[in-house]
Amino acid sequence: MRELPLAFSRLRLPVLARYVLAAVLARTATGGSAVAVILLANAYGASGKAAGILAACLTMPHLLGPLFGRWLDRVADARLLIAATALIYAVFFPLAVQAFAWPSPWLIAFSLLICGTCSSFLMGGLSTQLAPLVGADKALRRRAMSWDTISYGIGLTLGPMLIALLCERYSIPVAVTLLTTLPLFAAVAILSFPKGVSKTPQHHAAIPSVKQVVALFGASHALRKTLLMTSAAAFSVAALPVLAVYLSESWHSDKQNGAYLVTSYGVGSLCGSLLLMFRPLMADALLLLRKHGGLLLAALVLLTLSSSYNAGLFSYWLCGVINACFFAATLAARSEYAPEGSAAQVYMWVAAAKIGAASLGALAAGYWVDASVRLPLVLSASVLALTLLLCFWRRPVLAAQS
Repeated sequence: MRELPLAFSRLRLPVLARYVLAAVLARTATGGSAVAVILLANAYGASGKAAGILAACLTMPHLLGPLFGRWLDRVADARLLIAATALIYAVFFPLAVQAFAWPSPWLIAFSLLICGTCSSFLMGGLSTQLAPLVGADKALRRRAMSWDTISYGIGLTLGPMLIALLCERYSIPVAVTLLTTLPLFAAVAILSFPKGVSKTPQHHAAIPSVKQVVALFGASHALRKTLLMTSAAAFSVAALPVLAVYLSESWHSDKQNGAYLVTSYGVGSLCGSLLLMFRPLMADALLLLRKHGGLLLAALVLLTLSSSYNAGLFSYWLCGVINACFFAATLAARSEYAPEGSAAQVYMWVAAAKIGAASLGALAAGYWVDASVRLPLVLSASVLALTLLLCFWRRPVLAAQS
């Protein structure tokens, strides 16, 4: 096993190319995981509420992101930790698939919680390793971050697409199992990264405490608005993969075509990421949050009013495009409004709040979908609308940055 990453590194691929390959492989698996769980739950006769709870198991562990971030800061070799989580993910997701057939609800939930913990390292955890890999050059770092954003878009696109294509040829359990082998290859690419510099006692002492990071959010209106808007948007769009199968059936299409709805969202996210490479967002970060938050609200309303599968495909795509731009705005806000020396911890805290809100959104969508397919969409749009009013009503955006 040790010879594989060594041989991989001898291919002389640039380290950024190896990073992007690892990120795409890992995030394709995580990108298709939610729709995979919904398809499995639906295939084995689980209710919408149960499906929503199981989907939330994949995202709830991300709430511990700040603790995982401190772990990565302190560990001697972060490559080994992240590669280990990729291997664990590739073991426990097939176990969850098998548990559906037994059936064993507790084993399913436990396995998915383990996978959710691992996916935190394969997403945000892997991103924290990018800057040390590419060096201190500012232009190179920005280019690398653009590729990192694209890897998320590719993962959100390819994951559901592969599930849909594999389901046409194999059974749903086999299709999901095949998808979850991808982190094995990601682990090989991760282990080929050069080892980082040794951690010193001074480095450990400089890591902000939990209390200090909480105090930052309490003292900054801009960071609080960033946290609220990021959470509200995450809550709103989390309903989309959960509802895809049910919306597809409500539009008189096969339930498997719900995967193509999620794929359309991923394509939109990828289109938005590519657009940002050619036209970066240059306005004030809070203004961007307000603008793209409003646009995302309009896209959710359009999806709620859609009456056909083709209209739904377009609405999912539009939500993906706008949310990619919104995500870029949140990244700008996290970096611009975080005090120097605390940017990484602020990033992880906002990411944890985002994933926590997404878990609640998936849970709420699964809970209410049995009552009405469109009721969760109404709830999502309402939460986003109320947050926009709370953050920006009457208070000038530029005056609220302190």
